[in-house]
Amino acid sequence: MAQKPAVEMNGKILFKKNCTGCHGYDGTKGAYGAKNLRKSKLDNDALVKAIANGNWIMPKWRKRLSPEQIQAIANYIKTFRD
Repeated sequence: MAQKPAVEMNGKILFKKNCTGCHGYDGTKGAYGAKNLRKSKLDNDALVKAIANGNWIMPKWRKRLSPEQIQAIANYIKTFRD
């Protein structure tokens, strides 16, 4: 399997491209009922599952992103936590 370009695996870039409309650049926007990601206490597995499966208005990202890309976003989201 070919290695994905680094930009496709960069959680920050993926987050900005796919998540900021609802979560904002710092995870606190809360549009359309989006959770404040700075306050999230989800462990890694639950966070990956939430991203992959979506919730209410949030899309199921597993249909658009690879598992590696979803993990990269999860890793980036964890950097928001206090």
